Amino acid sequence: MKPFISVIIKPTLACNIGCRHCYHPPEERTGGSISLETLDRLFRLLSEEYESTWFIWHGGEPLMLSPQFYRDAIAMQERYFGKGSHRVGNTIQTNGIRLNKRFMDLCREKKINVGVSYEGPRNDVLRERTSEVENNLDMLIKREHVFSVGLTVSSDTASEQASLYEHFRDRHIAVSFSPVIPAGCAASCPGLVPDVDEYVRGSIDAFDLWLTDTDTEIPLMPHYLYLLNALGEPSESDCAHSSCLTKWLCVYPDGSLYPCAKGCIPEFRMCGLEDVEHISDTFLTDGFRRMLAGTIARREKCRSCDIFDHCGGGCSMDACYEEGLENNGNPSCRIYKELFTQIKDRADRIVSEKRNLSEYNKFVRDAVTGRLIDPTMPL
Repeated sequence: MKPFISVIIKPTLACNIGCRHCYHPPEERTGGSISLETLDRLFRLLSEEYESTWFIWHGGEPLMLSPQFYRDAIAMQERYFGKGSHRVGNTIQTNGIRLNKRFMDLCREKKINVGVSYEGPRNDVLRERTSEVENNLDMLIKREHVFSVGLTVSSDTASEQASLYEHFRDRHIAVSFSPVIPAGCAASCPGLVPDVDEYVRGSIDAFDLWLTDTDTEIPLMPHYLYLLNALGEPSESDCAHSSCLTKWLCVYPDGSLYPCAKGCIPEFRMCGLEDVEHISDTFLTDGFRRMLAGTIARREKCRSCDIFDHCGGGCSMDACYEEGLENNGNPSCRIYKELFTQIKDRADRIVSEKRNLSEYNKFVRDAVTGRLIDPTMPL
């Protein structure tokens, strides 16, 4: 059996708000949901071919479907992977509006991770119904339910990343930052996409604040992953900076399969789930070959870059939406290169100058200590 795969399931593309940067334009956010028959086939095929699978329920808004839908889905997983099995895990990525006690109880009972797409005090820049989300987050906190926040940075908030970090630090909420890319709705509103230099400045401001924030209880993402990568041997840090093809799969409500969840264009549709007898067959289709060929062409151009071993040529979908699948040097590429280079420079100085580790937060201290104990081993 193959070791592991991550599967993004979009059970519906319908949504209860209209985010300005959504990967899916309004004409795609229609009704309709994935059938239990499709899920049953998906879970069976995956259980037969992979030792373990992580499912990310995305959308659209996945909580447009009822708790009973997810109970039925988890019951199917348990039938194929085993009840309480370490072979399977689940995350629901939601805008937070429909979170309630029933959903929270279900997530606690079935050990489902919760990710909330939310920009804190600047949520209204991209999203709607902020007060409802904040009330539900307060309920999550009071019920001591572990969750994390995915924060999307726009041109309006690029310079405010340090203060946004402070907001989530003060509430003890783990947060991950990422920039708006010109896909879906944002493609027709390019003013939302942050300037590269401004984004990098704001992101490094947040990192430097977190670095010496000795009382922080949260790892700032993806900066912490970049720090680990900089201190160890080159390794995969996140899906946008790794060799992700064949390791991820996205399932649309109609059973269509794509290699990525970022609103994949029809050119990269691989097939329908009903068309294959093995999940690995999806990686032999024309849609996947087109994605792979363009990715290889881009990576060949990247090989001379000093940090190629740390990023693997970056995200193919980001490149596709920004300057073309086969082209490097796109905004996402430039952001990562500048961020990683500056973070690595700080990490190298901490190690080489034997800085007093008490000046840094516990995540940094543990990472540097691991590097000093065995400098040949990746962290």
